[in-house]
Amino acid sequence: MDTIDEQLDNAVAKVNDLTGQLAAAQENLETVTAEKATLEAINAELTDNLTAAKDKLATQEVELHEAHAQIERLKADAKSAEQRAAEFYGASAGRSEAVTPKGDPPTLPVAERFKALQSPSEQTLFIRSLSQAERAELFANF
Repeated sequence: MDTIDEQLDNAVAKVNDLTGQLAAAQENLETVTAEKATLEAINAELTDNLTAAKDKLATQEVELHEAHAQIERLKADAKSAEQRAAEFYGASAGRSEAVTPKGDPPTLPVAERFKALQSPSEQTLFIRSLSQAERAELFANF
């Protein structure tokens, strides 16, 4: 058995050892607490970034759907334009145009050129482009 002094020395040494371990544990606790605060800040930032990315994705999906709808409208308009062009140009597609030896189309009489025009605006422009003699010829045929 140890003497009281030895026991006291052993107890003091053990207290000193435990005090050192306590100081190291407190340092580790402070380090872990600081790391925890840093990780919580990073987590909050990442959560905000995720929310912003989800909002941006939702906005882009809406824009994508709108773009697809516009593309479909444009395709439909293009088809209808193609159909109108086919109706308009398809009637004369099978016949060839007569030309002079120079390659110019023969000049039709004024009345026939006037009758070939479909819209009133085209007819008005045509009449305005005629000379006085051509106008007289056109009005003489009506």
